[in-house]
Amino acid sequence: MKAILILTAIWLIPLYTFGLEKSPTVEVKTVTKQTIEKKLFFPVEVLSKVHSEITADFNYIVQKRIVKLGQKVKRGSPLLSLRNQDFSQHYEPRVLEAPVTGVVASIHVTNGQYISKGEKIMTINSPQELYGKIEISAVDYQRIKPNLKGFIQFSSLDGKKIPVKIKGIGTAVDPLTGTVSGELEILSQHKLVPGLIGLAEITLEKQKKYLVPEKALYYIGKDPYLAFIENKNQIKKKKISLGKRFGESFEVTQGLQENLLYVTSSPRFLKDGETVNFTPPASRDKNVKKDTL
Repeated sequence: MKAILILTAIWLIPLYTFGLEKSPTVEVKTVTKQTIEKKLFFPVEVLSKVHSEITADFNYIVQKRIVKLGQKVKRGSPLLSLRNQDFSQHYEPRVLEAPVTGVVASIHVTNGQYISKGEKIMTINSPQELYGKIEISAVDYQRIKPNLKGFIQFSSLDGKKIPVKIKGIGTAVDPLTGTVSGELEILSQHKLVPGLIGLAEITLEKQKKYLVPEKALYYIGKDPYLAFIENKNQIKKKKISLGKRFGESFEVTQGLQENLLYVTSSPRFLKDGETVNFTPPASRDKNVKKDTL
């Protein structure tokens, strides 16, 4: 008799426990389309549209530097006073003039210095007229089009994103590098100077897709399901169709409707029809941009 009572008690324990089991608290998300951006990334160099490297055309001695570093000059403005070292020129003095309008970016000589023919003397550029230069691989050449927009970033500027767009694309592949040159129009020249090296990200296209985190998926056999929350907070699993993977999420091509609630995380396996607890999203989920190559 005691054995029968013990067995009966053991058999009733699971039923008693099931009756007292609390509804699990789950995390939920609202079904909404998210923006997928396809991007390409390139090293970028900032260059000046005005750039003149001035070199010596004869042997000279620098008599006097007329301009200083950072000074604005106009085309024809005097830069240096030189003395010709060629006997055939009777050691005549010469004033070196600016070949372009711009700013003195660098000076490579000092007063009294002897300079040889071909030696670099000075550089003039224009910090207000800048562009970005990128090198596009032959593989990506067909994907890059004029007017595509994006950003450039520089570690020296704390990663600030500066808007750009594709201004022009070359038509020949460099046989040494296997790349085609591209020019970026810089739409906001925020503290940029020629010579900066950074990273350009160019957006090829944007698409709206349904994405769900991988951890939200249930599998029955090989078929993926999501656990939706229906009336009275009850669970109902529905079959969905998956597309491409994007990081830790999958694209859902069939089986979703806008504004439905689905479970993204649960402390245990959920059964159809059981009741769950959850905190409703404060507002409709914001679109999250996903980057992919």
